[in-house]
This record gives sequence, structure tokens and C-alpha cells, in this order.
Amino acid sequence: MTNIALVGGGTAGHIMPNIALVPALEKRFDRVIYIGTPNSMEEKICKGRNIPFYPTKATKFHRRKIWKNALLPFTLAQGIAAAKSVLKKENVSIVFSKGGYAAFPTVIAARILGIPIVCHESDRSMGLANRLTAPLSERVYTAFPKTYRKAHLMPTPIRGEIFSGKVIDLFPDKERKTLLFMGGSLGAKAINDALSESYAALSEKYNIIHITGKGGMPLRTPYYLALPYAENIADLFTSADLVISRGGASTLGELTALGKRVLVIPLPKGESRGDQEENAAYYRAQGLVSVLPQSALSADTLKSVIDDIILKRPPAPAYDRETPETLAKELYDIARMRHCPPASERKR
Repeated sequence: MTNIALVGGGTAGHIMPNIALVPALEKRFDRVIYIGTPNSMEEKICKGRNIPFYPTKATKFHRRKIWKNALLPFTLAQGIAAAKSVLKKENVSIVFSKGGYAAFPTVIAARILGIPIVCHESDRSMGLANRLTAPLSERVYTAFPKTYRKAHLMPTPIRGEIFSGKVIDLFPDKERKTLLFMGGSLGAKAINDALSESYAALSEKYNIIHITGKGGMPLRTPYYLALPYAENIADLFTSADLVISRGGASTLGELTALGKRVLVIPLPKGESRGDQEENAAYYRAQGLVSVLPQSALSADTLKSVIDDIILKRPPAPAYDRETPETLAKELYDIARMRHCPPASERKR
């Protein structure tokens, strides 16, 4: 049997590309499982899609509050032990990692067991988990050129349903352009605050859909709809004439694949490692998005930039829809090429 374990968690950007791969993987592998942290976003998503899920302990590395890392070695050891047990039980032939702190215990467990590891980085620069994983990997894929010295270029996999969204009837004035504000799976306070100050002026001219993120409250007026989270994101993408978003690689990949007008307000360096600014700069250089730095964000600049972008022609879609099939085939070939014995027979 040839089985694969998917890992990656913490945010939707680490999880949804894995989910996009599952249909293509299921055509080739005998079994596809997901390993992540308990009570997490990845567990909820997998259970909602009937993907076998196994929990392991993991903890995020804190760059600023260093004292919070004191228990990290103990948690990592527990996570590695649990992951080894799962990999053996499921006779996993290959581990595919999309990064994030939730992935690392399983990566180490796979390395100990001699199971080939493949990782994929969606951002312009590598996150910490993938920087540690890449030297241990059989192959490294990146969505951007020059992210890693020995990488193979591969777009971030996108779920097929993203391309089958439908325009939904949400507002009374069908002639108005529709704006979609979103800040990623965790929300974006700066975008939410700027919209709250510009809401009155914008709603005089546009329909507004606002995904507020965790903690937001549903709200409905004739030209404004606020949602904490959207299950039907494909429909909202299709319904929007302009999307205002953070600079997460997976979200930008989906929006540019659809050929949407996009205004990126990236999370600035200091609040992150600077990856969103790098992602936004790359896509802007390709003519696929417009960028408004958070330092320049205000109610007035937001409205002015939106009024300008909405008049522009949308860019052409930029994505090869065969990506999930291509990547799934390469993962299967790597797993078979190694001719690894079942994990249950490997060293303990």
C-alpha cells in the first residue's frame, strides 16, 4: 500500500492547499490522512470533509516573548512520539508538509522513521517550520522563484470549488459594484478599523461584504453584510468586483487565479516576518494586484484607492488548474521511487 500523510496548520493558508490536493491524491494513494493539532482549524476542516485526522501536540515558537518557549522541547517530544505512532499505524509512505508549527513534530517523526518528506512553501520567503523542514526533505517546492536555492517551482494548489462559485443575490441594487473586505482566517484589525471609519461614504456607492474574522458579529443593512467567517467563500469571490485583503499567499493565489481586482493591505514587517509585504510586492510587479501599505491606510486613502481600482480592467487569471494533479503525481512517484517498507516495519 502507498499512503500519504498531510501536515500543515495554524492558519487557513497552511491548511487549504493541502485540502485542495486531497481529490487528486485519492486517485493515486491507497489512503490519505491528515496529522495536526487537536481542537484546531485543521481538525475542524478535515472532519467536515471526512478526511481521517490524527491529533498530535505542537506549540508555536514565540519570537518576542521568549520565556513562553520554555515548555517547547517537552511539547515537541510528545508531538513527535504521537506522530511516530500514527505514521507506523497507518503505514505512511510519504509526508507532505505545508508548514506552520503544527507540521514540525510529524516532520521530525518521519525523519526518524526514514519516511520521505516533501515540503511546499507558498510565501515569497520561507516560514520557520519550512526553513527547518527543507534540509530534511526529499524535495522542496516553492510557489515563487528564488525562495529556496534547490527548490522546484510549483504553484500553490487551489481547491476546485474556488472556480465554481456563483453570483449570489445579497443586495437590492444590482447595478452597484460589490466590495469584499477580508483579513484572512484570523481577521485584520487595521482593515476592520479603516472600514468602520469609511463605511458611511463607501456604502453610499458600493455594496459591501465584510468578513470580520474571529470575534466579529453578524450585521446586515441594505448595502452592508458583516460575517465573522464565510463557508461559501467561492460564491463571495465570484460576487465581488473588488477584494480588499491581507497578503497571505494562499488567498492571493486564489484571487489572482480567478482574475479578480485585488487591493492588498499586507501585514507589515514587525507584526509579521514581512512575508505578506513580499508576496504583495511580487504580485504587484506582475500587474496582478494593487497595494496599499498599512502605514498609509486611513478612511480617506481607502476610499480613494478603491474608487481608482474599481475603474480598472480586471487582470487575466494567473494559474494552471492542473497543479493539484501534477503535484499529486509527483508525490506518488517520489513515494514509489523510494520503495520504502511499511512504517510499521521501520526502526523504532
